[in-house]
Amino acid sequence: MTAAQSAMQAGAQVKVVDRGRRIGGRMASRRLRDTGTPLDGRIVDYGASYFTVSDPDFRALVESMIEAEVVRPWTDTFHVHNEGSMVGVKTGPMRYAAPGGLRSIVEHLASGIEDLDTETHLERIEIGDDSVRAHDYRAGSVGLCMPQPQAARLLDPEVLPDTDITWEPVIAVTLVFEDRTWIEMDGVFVNDDPVITWIADDGKRRGDDAPVLVAHVNPVFAAGHLDDPSGVLPNAIAAVRRVLEIDALPSWTWAHRWSLARPIAALEADFWSHPELPLGLAGDAWAGGPRVEAAWLSGRALGRHFAAQTP
Repeated sequence: MTAAQSAMQAGAQVKVVDRGRRIGGRMASRRLRDTGTPLDGRIVDYGASYFTVSDPDFRALVESMIEAEVVRPWTDTFHVHNEGSMVGVKTGPMRYAAPGGLRSIVEHLASGIEDLDTETHLERIEIGDDSVRAHDYRAGSVGLCMPQPQAARLLDPEVLPDTDITWEPVIAVTLVFEDRTWIEMDGVFVNDDPVITWIADDGKRRGDDAPVLVAHVNPVFAAGHLDDPSGVLPNAIAAVRRVLEIDALPSWTWAHRWSLARPIAALEADFWSHPELPLGLAGDAWAGGPRVEAAWLSGRALGRHFAAQTP
């Protein structure tokens, strides 16, 4: 959305194509349904957990979204669990969240983009020297804002850069409880655990104190369950209860697979463009990521690049 907005602001004509039913990608939120609890209808984040801010331009955007009540400062402190016990807290930069879920940020950024198609699955993109064809679409250039392994499914892999970036899988597990019975915390970094790496208190993140937790499964453990994400639930539930010393079982759980959740490392270049073809890549694997802020910086740079190439 940032790539599209920056290209439009520079005078280019833009069409956005998204395969999802709703926009958001890995900044994903869903509305709870059929949980058997009073929390049905509540939004929960099951993709990215939060974002941080360092770039001045991104900070200005975030401040405008705070004023618009799209974004809220969440916390600068998380607990740390190591070698079987809670060892303390770790303070870092302010983490930001969204009362309406992180997806609402993407929807906010999409305002003003009139030519946007969702639920559109592209099988193939054909790229010529100065034109692009995909399905019924025709364009002068194409920017792929997605993990590169996904981009490689749409076109000839040899036209893409040899980045050698490794992507980690994650399975996000949502747990809904009857009551809040765990320690006062916003999130926990779980180190040296074979099952989970992170627990977010979604009630604190959302600001309503709902008894909802979201845990991220260890990438190694997740890799063995990508064909059946729900297979991690018994171990993940047990791990969350063990780490937070919760006696009660959750009332409802759900597991979502992210096969390409995050790049282990990212490139310093803001984006990539083909030296001869009208093709570019942007996302959190660029601009020094992996961070939400890096994806924004990368998308902005790619959008401006394409606009500069437009006659």
